[in-house]
Amino acid sequence: MMPETTPELDQKYSGCVRKLYSIAPSFQVVGAAGYHPGLETMTDFAAFLGNPHKRLNTIHIAGTNGKGSVAHMLASALASVRPGSRIGLYTSPHLLDFRERIKVISTDYRRNGVYFREIGKQDVVDFLDRAGDFMDVRRPSFFEITTAMALDYFDRMKVDAAVMETGLGGRLDSTNIIIPQLSVITSIGLDHKDILGDTIEKIAAEKAGIIKPGVPVVVGDVPHEAFEVISAVAEQCGSRLYMAGDMCDDCVSAEAAALEADLHSDCQEKNIRTVLTALGVMGLGAVRKESSAYEAIVHAAAFTGLRGRWERLASRPEVICDIGHNVEAVTVSVRQLKELAGGRHLTMVFGMASDKDVEAVLRLLPKGARYVFTQAQGTRAMPCGRLRQMALEAGIACSRTAGRVADAFEAALDISSPDDIVFVGGSSYVVAEALEYWNEKMCNKKVN
Repeated sequence: MMPETTPELDQKYSGCVRKLYSIAPSFQVVGAAGYHPGLETMTDFAAFLGNPHKRLNTIHIAGTNGKGSVAHMLASALASVRPGSRIGLYTSPHLLDFRERIKVISTDYRRNGVYFREIGKQDVVDFLDRAGDFMDVRRPSFFEITTAMALDYFDRMKVDAAVMETGLGGRLDSTNIIIPQLSVITSIGLDHKDILGDTIEKIAAEKAGIIKPGVPVVVGDVPHEAFEVISAVAEQCGSRLYMAGDMCDDCVSAEAAALEADLHSDCQEKNIRTVLTALGVMGLGAVRKESSAYEAIVHAAAFTGLRGRWERLASRPEVICDIGHNVEAVTVSVRQLKELAGGRHLTMVFGMASDKDVEAVLRLLPKGARYVFTQAQGTRAMPCGRLRQMALEAGIACSRTAGRVADAFEAALDISSPDDIVFVGGSSYVVAEALEYWNEKMCNKKVN
């Protein structure tokens, strides 16, 4: 059996990814400058590749929060339905390796159920070589390139279906060239206001842009004003609209499933309810506790490799990381931390992107915790000194700064006793760098 990688391929793959970042900076690094609204380039890119999206059965997912969790749970459940099935899964951003964005979730009960496989390093290298001429002339964005790569890979892998998560918004998102069999909008909140609009209604209109004529849509937990916008778009498109919880009369309760789920955040009950409805709308029947779909939902993180969603890294001290980075997501995290902490000391490793509503998030954070403010790499990150000053103005007094996430994480561990809690969050990119540091720390510990 040939090895999946070699030192030569590792080097070639790493070089290709570095080149990709250099020629098409990602939104992750440069913010709005890396965002190309509109579908013309994406449509032409797909045509250059032979329109792979037209040969795929797809499910399209948008939303302010929860779309990543819903995408992973839904892909896991779909893969569990039939032995041998393969479900494509396209999400963003990645935390540790570029290839996390593009996965195939498969079922093989000889291998104990559902498992995932990321796009191969050789597949990445080959795609960038084949697409080089188009990229040189048209200069697509980073996200347009990764979307094209995902569609091409899923087509080549002949997946039974592909779950596609939007990157930003919906109406003008690169993924919106697909005509899915189902659209899902998980939630609506005030995030990316500089690009999507400064009201719930405007943001809802952008997310509702994924609704296609005659294609059913499932809507999760959204404010009333957002629902009014989404329902109006669905009516205009002749698309039947389902609320999360519909089609679930004979299903296991979302609350019970959330208690068993390996995605531990309090928001997962809402996300599971959305997934159960989506499966029902797709005609896959009610999910019961004894079913393979139930197992796939409650073990979605393990089955699909999802990380950074209220993930526990250690128990003494209890170390938790979560990528929530806006008011709605941080509200949930803070509530959970208060419930979890009891009388224990809490240390927060916290950093944010400067284009977020930093003041509003800081007002939510527990005032009695200790803080190590930090910043992820890239121009989007708010300088940790500025973040600390804003925290002081918000009433957070016990804090220090560390310019590198690894140093901040190490400092938090140093000042924490085995009975304490350490939380890492504020940005998916802070969590990504923290996980990289943690992996190295654990690897060195095993070696030593």
